[in-house]
Amino acid sequence: MSKKIDFSKYEFRCSQLSLITGRSLLSISTLDNEIKDLLEEKLTLTSKTGRTIKWTETKQKSLDSKQTKRKESSVVNGLIIPKTMQSELRKIYRMEKYNRNFPFTNAYVQKGIRQEEEAITAYQDYRNKKGIQTYFKKNTQRLKNGWLSGEWDLPLLPEIKKTKEGFDIKCPWALKTFPFAEDDLVGAYKDQNNGYMWLTGAEKWTTVYVLVNGTEHSINNEKIKWELALTTAKQGSPVDDPEHPFYSEYIEKCREIEKMMIYDYDRFMNDNSGHQLEIKKDEWYGEGYDIPLNERVLEKTVERDESAIEFYKERIIIGREYLLKLNGQ
Repeated sequence: MSKKIDFSKYEFRCSQLSLITGRSLLSISTLDNEIKDLLEEKLTLTSKTGRTIKWTETKQKSLDSKQTKRKESSVVNGLIIPKTMQSELRKIYRMEKYNRNFPFTNAYVQKGIRQEEEAITAYQDYRNKKGIQTYFKKNTQRLKNGWLSGEWDLPLLPEIKKTKEGFDIKCPWALKTFPFAEDDLVGAYKDQNNGYMWLTGAEKWTTVYVLVNGTEHSINNEKIKWELALTTAKQGSPVDDPEHPFYSEYIEKCREIEKMMIYDYDRFMNDNSGHQLEIKKDEWYGEGYDIPLNERVLEKTVERDESAIEFYKERIIIGREYLLKLNGQ
């Protein structure tokens, strides 16, 4: 049996804010007027100002698009719910009503989960080396305020009330996805950070990108992909077979993977004693493959934005109305 949920009081997660606020809401009456104007132009070949016009293919495409949008639109309080917002609200509705979860995962997400503690330790070391005395403990509490709920990374709740500052840790998959200092913070992270500040009363929130070593498991998985790709029916696997026609290519791919996923050689070997890398220590340090910690940490700070918080409230109210509509209320 499905649960009875009071969607009029539903508390959205901070991570959902960007999905319910990303696009502006168009009034259904505005869309209707636009369709009406185009239909009149098509019928009379006259503009609203009385000027004679031609009915073009472009105008027909515009009319078709608006009519399709009108037909497929979900409307709440006279406003059209954008597709992205609608999709997220429908997912929330099914998750809550039927007590289900729709998890999303891939190698990038899994690295973020598995390496979170490593990233927190690395960021703590980074701050201490800069002279900012730091000892972090990961937050495991979820806070609610009647509008939102959230479980941020750092610090614990008593500390956030004391310092008025919080941190969210992100672990990029690889060096190529690690942002540059001049890059803007992703909009979804800005919304998430503002949500955390709304919940906690903090005055600023920092998204911290920390590039840490891949796990032994993830590195082995990448190597296995190449092993399978280079395995032949006649010669079998290229692993440990120098006579295999693709042995040299396999070894080279393994070396590329190690360089792509390891940035602190000693730490990786300490964490994974006994692991055999194709690139040995002397070569690693001789070629300078390590990346200094201060070049693997990037901070992006968001200041508390009261206008954004008021905007979230407006969207949450509309989101709740749509959830109630889906629930037949």
